[in-house]
Amino acid sequence: MPVSTELFKEAIFQHIKFNAWGQKILDVGAGEGTYSDGLSPLRIDGIEIHQPYIEEFNLVEKYNNIFNVDILDFDYDGYDYIILGDVLEHIDKNDAIKLIQDISNKKIKCLVGVPYLLGQTSEFEYLGKKWDVKSEIHLQPDLTHRVMKSRYPSLDLFLTDNNTYGYYLNYINYKF
Repeated sequence: MPVSTELFKEAIFQHIKFNAWGQKILDVGAGEGTYSDGLSPLRIDGIEIHQPYIEEFNLVEKYNNIFNVDILDFDYDGYDYIILGDVLEHIDKNDAIKLIQDISNKKIKCLVGVPYLLGQTSEFEYLGKKWDVKSEIHLQPDLTHRVMKSRYPSLDLFLTDNNTYGYYLNYINYKF
């Protein structure tokens, strides 16, 4: 769905503002624009793979630039901070591992938010509308803290409720 959990969201917004102020920020999987809304007055760019979301949620107005592209086909080298909020679970495991390794190897700060043990199909209802969005399928429904630690060793746990959701950073133990 084009929304993410509200769990710890205000703390996440404050953390990003503190750690990415004045930097070039990319929000991957913009959805309804939650991070753009919460990170105001920061100006950030967004990626949204599903074109109808761009129009439905007026993302052109919410982001400095909005790109209708898959993150796996996007050149993010010019960014200092990447937000992958409710995105990683939608990417094939091997592609996601390469993506996180590449972002970390390039010393780009990254925040990842993922639901634990949550399968999702392409069909859902949101705001009274029925949607069928292929990119919404969870290709990694097995994510838990243990799986995240094993699969994505450059990410460190930042915040979690221990049961349903976790936020991870690639820069807790790094000096960029």
